[in-house]
Amino acid sequence: MEIDVDGRGGYIDPSLAAFVSPGSTHSQSAQADGRFLVLDCAPSTLETLQTARMAKGIYVPISPATRRLIEFAELTGNQQLAAGAAQLAPLLLSSMGSDAAHFSTPMEQLIARLRANPGAAWSNERMAKAANMSLSQLHQRFGQLFATSPQAWLTHLRIEQAQRWLQGTSLPIAEIALRTGFSDQAALTRAMQRVSATTPAAYRKMQKQPG
Repeated sequence: MEIDVDGRGGYIDPSLAAFVSPGSTHSQSAQADGRFLVLDCAPSTLETLQTARMAKGIYVPISPATRRLIEFAELTGNQQLAAGAAQLAPLLLSSMGSDAAHFSTPMEQLIARLRANPGAAWSNERMAKAANMSLSQLHQRFGQLFATSPQAWLTHLRIEQAQRWLQGTSLPIAEIALRTGFSDQAALTRAMQRVSATTPAAYRKMQKQPG
């Protein structure tokens, strides 16, 4: 979704939110098949949360904790979601408000976005742009922080997300593969065999065994 808030244009996706404070002017446009979660809150609700930093920055990385709440909303039926909206909305806002203060540099914001949405189409070029650095700088920073390359680190992150869904949901393995950024189930299987010496099916079966 393309969005403009008080003259500051941007593009939001599953790893980045836009905070529109009361009184701000904003406009947005998106493709017809796009899906977005919009929370329309009364000013009195926002007063109790840590929203000053979000209002100043407008564009806020979605943390893993917030992303898991959004995933819960996605997997919940419309009827159940409507019934639980009053409880879910404050949790979403609180998780974003408490985490926003920790992402002070572009690199920290990039890491937060990768953790929140590892399944997105994260090319090295897109990562470098999000972190406001060159490709060589991106590789250097990942080497310094994680002793590996950006794509290798991302693959591990995707496998961790896939394992959480294999253990905690009944989603088909093929769907989990696509959601976590792999081209198909075979690609996820190869990655897991290489990194953790197991397959998605074997991992799911092992996690469900008692004891």
